Amino acid sequence: MALGCDILFPTTALIIYLVSKRMAGKEDNYQPPDKDGWSFYHLQRTLMNKKPLFKGEEKRGFIQQYFTQRWQYVVSDIFDLRWYLSLRIYIEEDSFDVRWKRSRGFSQQEQWLIYKNGIVIGKANTVMNVKNMSKLKEVIFFEIEEETWATNALTVTSSISLMRDNKKEGLLRRNHLISNVQSINVTDDRSEYIMSLILHSYYFK
Repeated sequence: MALGCDILFPTTALIIYLVSKRMAGKEDNYQPPDKDGWSFYHLQRTLMNKKPLFKGEEKRGFIQQYFTQRWQYVVSDIFDLRWYLSLRIYIEEDSFDVRWKRSRGFSQQEQWLIYKNGIVIGKANTVMNVKNMSKLKEVIFFEIEEETWATNALTVTSSISLMRDNKKEGLLRRNHLISNVQSINVTDDRSEYIMSLILHSYYFK
């Protein structure tokens, strides 16, 4: 029995790696068909490859998940969780580092420090409480410089809204039910809004 497990685990890991590698190739070769807004192809979570970010048919940046320590990646991968998730997001001339942190060891909220072009500009945290959980509602709250907004979505849907002062400033949604192409539209093409919607998509979806 033990010998069977010794063989099974490495074989399963190899299969997962090969499948993820093939999916990563599809992500890297994604070309948006006749789109005006921002989009990216999010097909697999195992590998930490760079996913191209497009505006229309032009590549305007990339998205890359990472973990500050290797053990965090192992735990997240084994249990298929988004714990410890950090992101590097390049949008035109702006580079964002959305770095996972937790101020309290047993906090129910995930927290991130947000860097833009190497300078801390704000922070974000999930809002997990009884009210949101009972409604199957996902929320991330952002404090960027002197502004605040939130991204929210229902767990059973793929669309994510960005709300600021009770006004919708952005939307990320899957092209259709069977597609992994994520389409983004935000007011004024603001890079901070795009970054916020991408973080929500990676963490919750």
